[in-house]
Amino acid sequence: MKTNSYPLQHDANPSGSVTADAALEFGRFRVLLRRRQLLADGVPIEIGTRAFDLLLVLLESDGALVTKEELLNRVWPDVVVSDENLKVQISALRKALGADRNLIRTEFGRGYRFIGILRSSATAHACRGPRRAKLRVCRALFRQNCRQSLQCGFTAS
Repeated sequence: MKTNSYPLQHDANPSGSVTADAALEFGRFRVLLRRRQLLADGVPIEIGTRAFDLLLVLLESDGALVTKEELLNRVWPDVVVSDENLKVQISALRKALGADRNLIRTEFGRGYRFIGILRSSATAHACRGPRRAKLRVCRALFRQNCRQSLQCGFTAS
């Protein structure tokens, strides 16, 4: 099975690793990237590794459609799995989101899309100043932090 390679933006974060306080927020949720943990109203939510990885890929897509093939390649690299595995993990992710489960939209026959509004603490300092000048840097940092958390497979200590 072919896997997609997503090179990191080398100019976005010179340290090359997810910052200790890197977090993404949407609605009442907070995703701690280094700890690979999902919080709802500050309370940890139990979520499996694959469901968390799916969440990261969807968040990284910045609202764009993520095809089933891309999700399978990114979350199960070098492993052949069926669409059913993807459906089970999407279901688990939606269950973890509870009343906010509709933030993950299914585009039947095509893939999935995250439709929430994201905020990122990891990029807040880089995103101050003139909006146009900083927009590309903000998006690059956001995507890099998602990718690094997904690629490194950080575990909670």
